[in-house]
Amino acid sequence: MTDADTIARATDGDEAAQRALYEAYHAAAFRLAYLLLGEPGDAEEVVQDTFVYLFRNLHRYDSARGSFWAWLRVVLVSRCRNKRRRRQLSLVPLEVLDTDDEVLTDPAPAGDPAGAVELGGARRAVWKALQQVSPGAREALTLRYYEGLSYAEIAAALGCSPEAARARVSHGKAQLRQLLTEREGIEEKFSLELVGTRGNS
Repeated sequence: MTDADTIARATDGDEAAQRALYEAYHAAAFRLAYLLLGEPGDAEEVVQDTFVYLFRNLHRYDSARGSFWAWLRVVLVSRCRNKRRRRQLSLVPLEVLDTDDEVLTDPAPAGDPAGAVELGGARRAVWKALQQVSPGAREALTLRYYEGLSYAEIAAALGCSPEAARARVSHGKAQLRQLLTEREGIEEKFSLELVGTRGNS
């Protein structure tokens, strides 16, 4: 059954189809929410709220304007912003992200435990620094380097132009560079591209 078939059935109130959509997209939605919020409880709350909204408004979904995941992502990012405004979020260790995470998992060469330790330390430094950049830049960096989106896709998710999305990423990288160079020169050992860049468009 295709997404279109599932969505059509879910729109008609088919609970099995709604459950199928939930199961198909929950993991990716949670991962993105966690990257944006940094706290698993808040991330899960936002994901649940997002799915409730989507299921109530499936009749508004237009496949001609983008994929279901693209629509979900726009709603999710908006709710993450609202959640972040309401609460002061605490830092969470990066190891949580590395669990069942293909994008962020870049295993060190076999037999190189020192390299694994160094890479893990660099990831933690980047994650902590990411929590300190401005919210708009953090959203753009997360979508670009952790989700691998193009600037056009980032623009759609954030409700801005591709040029503005590119500017936010550039501004965020500048903030990260400054923060990381203050951490014993880690910026020289670690490139953002290792985090998971998937495209340059």
